Amino acid sequence: MSVASFTFSRRLSATTLLFAASAMSPIGAQGATSSAKSIRPHSGHSAPPASHPAPHRAAGVVKVQSDPEQIHVSAGRRMAGGFMKRQVAPESTSSITAAAIARKSAIASPLQLVSTLPGVNYGTQDAFGLSIRNTISVRGFQQTQLGYTIEGIPGVDQAYYNPYTESYADNENLSDITLIPSTSRINDPVQSSSGGELIETVRDPSEKAGGMVSYAAGSYRSQRVFGRLDSGYIGHSGIRLFGSASYTAADIFAGSGRSNKTHVDFKALKEWGSIGRSSLFVSYDAWKNARSNPYTLAAYETAAKTNNNFSVGNYASTYTPGVTTNYWKNYLYHRNSILISFQNEFSLAHHLNLHVTPYFHWNFSNSPGQTSLNPASLYSGDQRVTLDTSSLTLVNGRVNGLANTAQREYETGVNTYIQYDPIHSNHLIFGYWFDHWNMDATSGVTPLDINGNAPSYMGKDLLYGTNGSLIAGAKYQMSTMINNFYVSDTQSFFDDKLKITAGVKEMMFYVSGTNQLAGPQYHFSQAITQPMPRVSVSYNINKEMQVYINGTTNARPPVPLSTYPNIYSTATGAISQSGSNNARMEYTISEELGFRYYGAFNFDAAFFNANLTNHQVTTQAFINGASTNTAIAAGGQTVRGVTAEASLHPFYGFAPYVNGQYLHSTMDNNFNTASGTLRTAGKIAVFSPKFMANVGVMYTKGPFFANVTFKYVDSQYSTFMDDQSMPAYKTVDLGLGYHFPKWFVLHEPVLRLNFMNLTNKAYLGGISTVTTNARPTRATNGQIVAGSTPAYFLAAPMTFVINISSSF
Repeated sequence: MSVASFTFSRRLSATTLLFAASAMSPIGAQGATSSAKSIRPHSGHSAPPASHPAPHRAAGVVKVQSDPEQIHVSAGRRMAGGFMKRQVAPESTSSITAAAIARKSAIASPLQLVSTLPGVNYGTQDAFGLSIRNTISVRGFQQTQLGYTIEGIPGVDQAYYNPYTESYADNENLSDITLIPSTSRINDPVQSSSGGELIETVRDPSEKAGGMVSYAAGSYRSQRVFGRLDSGYIGHSGIRLFGSASYTAADIFAGSGRSNKTHVDFKALKEWGSIGRSSLFVSYDAWKNARSNPYTLAAYETAAKTNNNFSVGNYASTYTPGVTTNYWKNYLYHRNSILISFQNEFSLAHHLNLHVTPYFHWNFSNSPGQTSLNPASLYSGDQRVTLDTSSLTLVNGRVNGLANTAQREYETGVNTYIQYDPIHSNHLIFGYWFDHWNMDATSGVTPLDINGNAPSYMGKDLLYGTNGSLIAGAKYQMSTMINNFYVSDTQSFFDDKLKITAGVKEMMFYVSGTNQLAGPQYHFSQAITQPMPRVSVSYNINKEMQVYINGTTNARPPVPLSTYPNIYSTATGAISQSGSNNARMEYTISEELGFRYYGAFNFDAAFFNANLTNHQVTTQAFINGASTNTAIAAGGQTVRGVTAEASLHPFYGFAPYVNGQYLHSTMDNNFNTASGTLRTAGKIAVFSPKFMANVGVMYTKGPFFANVTFKYVDSQYSTFMDDQSMPAYKTVDLGLGYHFPKWFVLHEPVLRLNFMNLTNKAYLGGISTVTTNARPTRATNGQIVAGSTPAYFLAAPMTFVINISSSF
C-alpha cells in the first residue's frame, strides 16, 4: 500500500469514527462555523415551555467572545426590507435576510436572490431557478472562484467548482444568504474562494408545531408546490425538527422543452442547555433542465429580428433523420444530489468551545449533447476500434448518438475548530478541515433510434467496439484530499473599539487519478501546498461609525476536470485536452479599506485592490458533441474598484435602497497561442463590467407591500483581446403582495405577484464561451491568429409568478 493510500485510509477511518461518535454522543453542539451561531436570526416564536431545556445562548456557550469574522443579525428594525443588514466584520459583507427572500419570486434561485447585492454580476437563461446556466461574477471574479457553504459545509461541486446552489435548500427554508467579496472566513471549509465566499444558512425548526404551504404559477406554464411541517418540541426530549418538499416545473421560454426539479429538506435540532447543541440537515434534489442553446452575437441579432421568441438558432423542436443535428431532447441536463451536514458545538470549559461538523455530499450528473459517428473511424482513447452496426439504426451510413458526460461524485469530510478566550479581550480560533472527494466520469455514446430518442439519458446503454473497448473520449477516476489547518487570533483594545486580527491557513491539496482509456496517460497526480496569511484592523469611532482595513490571501487549486485528465476525440483519437501534473494554485492577495455608518441613514463603502496569479478562466466548451466546462490559463490579473450601498429608514412606508460598483480589472500578461503571443497585457479582463448599479424601493402600508428594483450592468468583454463584448443592459423587477387576516387554521395567508424584466427587454444575460480574440489578430511574431466567436446566454423576457402561501 502506498503512503498516500495509507494516509487516506487512516483519515477516512477517523472521519467515519467521528460520524459515529457524534451521532451517538449524549451531548451536542451548534455549528461547524461561526455562521451557525451568528447568521441564524432568533426565532420569532415564543420561548419553550419550562419543561424543555433552556436554549444554550444563555449558558456558557455564548460567553465566548464574538469572532470578528462573524456576520451579525441586527436586533433593530430591518434596513431596506432585509436587503441591507448591520455588519461588523472587518471586510466588505452583504446579506439578504429571510424577510427580503419572502418578498422575492417564489421560484427564484439563490443566485437570483443575491443578484442585487453590491458587486454581483448575475446572468441567467430563465427566471425560475431551473437553468444550470445561472451564473454570477463578483468584482470580476467568476462563480468558480467563490467558496460556497451551506449549513457549515462545502457547497461547491469539486469537478469544476460550480456551485449549483439551487440544489441545496428551498428558499422558504433559508434564514440568510451572505456574500463576502474577495475573501472568505478563515474557519469555513472552502477550497475555491480565491474571489470570495457565499454563505447560506437554513432556518431552525420552530419551537411550536405548525407548518407552511405554498403554491405558485406563472409564465411558461411555470408552477411550484411547497409544503413544510414543523414538529415543535417533541415531548420532553428537547428535540425539534422540520421536513419540507417542493416540486417546480416550467417550459423554457425559447425553443422546446420543460424543466423540473423535486427537492426535499430535513433539519433536526437538539439543544443541550449549557452544554451546547446539535443540528442535522439533510437535503435531496432531483433536477432536469431543458437547456437553450448559447447564442453568438450575430445569431442573437438575427433571432431578435425574426420576433419569434428566439427559436431561430436554438435547439430543434423536431427531429428529422440525417438532418437534425441538435434535437432538444438530447441536451437535457440531469442532476441528482444528497447533502448531509451534522453541526455540533460543545462547551468544554469556561470560554472554551469545540465545533465539529462531519458531512457527506453525493452527486450524479449528465450533461449530454448530440453527435454523429462514422463507423469507419471510431476510437476508444487513441485506439481505433471497429463497431458492429447490425443492431443499430444507420442514417446515411452514420450512427447518431447521445454524447454523455456522466459523472458520479462522493465527498466526505469534517471541519473541527476550537474557540478560546484566554482573556476577555483576546479571541483565539484554531482548527483543521479534512475533505476527501472521489469521482468517476464516463463520456460514452448512447445510440439514437430513427426518431432521435435514446434508450437512456443517464449515461447508460453505451456503444462498445467489437473488441469490448468502450467508444469514448473520456473515462477516468479521480480523487482529491484536502488537509487545511488554520489559526486566527483577535486582540481588542479600548473597550472593544479597536480590534486587530491576524491569522493564517495552510491548504495541502493532493489529487490523483487513473485514465482508463488507451493512450499515453494512465496515472496522474499532484500535491500542492499553499499558506494563506491575513490581517485586519477595525475601529468603532462611535456607536454609529466604523472603519476597517484588511489584507487577505486566498487560493484555489486547479480545476480538476479541466486540468488533469487527457480527453480524446472519438472520431480521430487525437488529444482534445492534454492533462497536466504541474499546474499551480490560483492565488489572490486582496486589500480593502472600508467605512460604515448606521444612523439617520445607513451607508457602507469599500475600496478594494486584488492581485491574482495563475488565473484559470472557466468557460463552456463542446467536446465530442457534449457540453462541458473547461479552463483557460490566463496568467495574472489586477482588480481595483469601489463598492457602496446605502438605505434610508422607512418613511411613510417607503424604504429606498441603492448600491453601485466601479471596477477596473486588467490582465497582467500576454497570452500564448499555438500561432503566437497575443498582446493582452493591460487589456480589460472578461466578466468585468466597469459600472453596475441597483436602485430599489420597498413600500409597506398595513397589510400591503410592494417593491421595485432597477438594475444596470455595463458592457463586459468576452475576449482577452477586448475585440468583442456583451452589450450593457437594464432591467426592472416589480413585486406586489398582501397579507390577509387569519382564516381558520391559516395563520398568515399571503398573496404575492412578481414581475421579472417588467419592460420585456430582450438582452443577453451572461457570457457562455470566452475566447482569446473574436477577430483575426496579429501576434507578436507577426503571425495572424484566427478569430473565434464568443457565445452568450439569452436572458428571459418579461415573466410573472403569482404565489399564495400561509403558515399554520
